Amino acid sequence: MELTGNISEKCYQPRQDAFHLFRDPINGDLPWPGLVFGLTIQATWYWCTDQVIVQRCLSAKNLSHVKGGCILCGYLKLLPMFLMVFPGMISRILYPVECQRHCGASVGCTNVAYPKLVLDLMPKVFNSASTLFTMDIYAKIRHKAKEKELMIAGRVFILVLIGVSIAWIPVVQSAQSGQLFDYIQSITSYLTPPVAAVFLLAIFCKRVNETGAFYGLIIGLPIGLSRMITEFAYGTGSCVNPSNCPDIICGVHYLYFGMILFLVSCIIIVGVSLMTKPIDDKHVRDNWEIRLA
Repeated sequence: MELTGNISEKCYQPRQDAFHLFRDPINGDLPWPGLVFGLTIQATWYWCTDQVIVQRCLSAKNLSHVKGGCILCGYLKLLPMFLMVFPGMISRILYPVECQRHCGASVGCTNVAYPKLVLDLMPKVFNSASTLFTMDIYAKIRHKAKEKELMIAGRVFILVLIGVSIAWIPVVQSAQSGQLFDYIQSITSYLTPPVAAVFLLAIFCKRVNETGAFYGLIIGLPIGLSRMITEFAYGTGSCVNPSNCPDIICGVHYLYFGMILFLVSCIIIVGVSLMTKPIDDKHVRDNWEIRLA
């Protein structure tokens, strides 16, 4: 059964470069410079600074276990292609249903898949977020809070996160044509490059100080949020119903935007650091020791 109607052929036919890993840098849906450099910035943030990874690395027995665990996780990252992507592709061929009629979404069954992910896979992420909130925020507000109170506060915070995640479904449906993977990568491109910039410069540039890092984060975050909020307001649209978001804002691919934001953050961090007092040598460990560790 074919459901094409009066839709342009390019909206339902596979792209000519569909089987190419490195796609056109201008017109590609995943341009190769963004794939190589943009995703590298995201990966640096995730594997080196994200709470989920760092929390587990700090609990390892020794550095060798940390390295081995991270390498194993890298290989396990290949599994979603076979566990999530392929079954979805197969189901759309075997069961060619109209998602608008069955799921209420013209771009896919996101409103079914996303809550499933939230309820089944997100508790571990929520647990890390709960730890951050309880120990870094709530415990500082309530200095005399007992362990039971902290536990209750953490559980309540998890419930709030679940409620917000489910309420966020309409945003996911309208963002990146309802493609959950692209949505995740775009949000990461808008919010994480300043963190990756601070991390890398702190390791490789001894002159970087706390003031530079602070302003790099405090300026980089609003820049990323401005793109994210604008995109949410206009919607990314689809091939059938294009978005009317101004090209000067949404015309830049999200991976390219992440690269630009990373570069801007680096310039701010280094510039502010050079204009302010450097960190005393006694507080800075030799960078070469860290690189060779």
